[in-house]
Amino acid sequence: MPKSMTGFGQADVGSFHIEIKGVNHRYKEIRVKLPRELSAFEIEVRNIVQNSIGRGKVDVTISRNPGLDNGLSLEINWELASQSHAVLKRMSDQFGGEPNFRDLLTVPGVMLENRQDAEELWLTVKPGLEQALTAFEQSKQAEGETLKLDLDQRLDTLGKLQAEMSTLAAGMPNECRERLTTRIEALLGENNLDRGRLEQEVALLVDRCDITEELVRLKTHLEAFAKTLKVTHEPIGRRLDFILQEINRELNTVGSKTQSIEISHMVITGKTEVEKVREQAQNIE
Repeated sequence: MPKSMTGFGQADVGSFHIEIKGVNHRYKEIRVKLPRELSAFEIEVRNIVQNSIGRGKVDVTISRNPGLDNGLSLEINWELASQSHAVLKRMSDQFGGEPNFRDLLTVPGVMLENRQDAEELWLTVKPGLEQALTAFEQSKQAEGETLKLDLDQRLDTLGKLQAEMSTLAAGMPNECRERLTTRIEALLGENNLDRGRLEQEVALLVDRCDITEELVRLKTHLEAFAKTLKVTHEPIGRRLDFILQEINRELNTVGSKTQSIEISHMVITGKTEVEKVREQAQNIE
């Protein structure tokens, strides 16, 4: 089952909120945004996510949950505070005024931030990242199933068009040969004809308007596309792009060679359908 490049997953663990968002992109691009205390683990976060995606633009954001314990506590260096107060008191006696605790808080080192160890924080966050990544993958899988249903319907339409064109094209070489021979004989009238040379020229012209080979290749490419959609163990988006190029090429050739107005109209319908398939396939990882 194909996976979409578009998806979303999130998780909350401890005081952290984790979000993973994915959108379409030709290549693989991962952007990571972490709080300062986890910045040392950016490469590890990137590697965990990178191993789970084939292509697409993915944003990973880990942030603190407002109002929850953020692993930060405050400590007062009472000895330094006392020493500083004594100095400030001496200054106030000489210059006037009265020191207070707000003055002491401005002294570097009096109030200390005691943050939780980064390794300990990472051990808390990592399971949440994996949980968000699982939800992200499930979201992509669900979107991929929806895409496949649409693509299957469009492939069915293209397959029916190919079958109808093949039926119409089966008798075209003989019709083309008879029509050309009749017109040439009518134009030349009673003039002596080199039958061998005439047959040779007619055969060349008939071969140029024979689309049987192109329609066989078109069927093969449609079958290859349908088979690729069933692949589950690897990314398939690029392969689908290449197959669509071949499908479009065969339709263009059929359109340029055919002498049938009906087949020409079918080619236009087919190319329109292929363009819709391409739009959907661009969402597939």
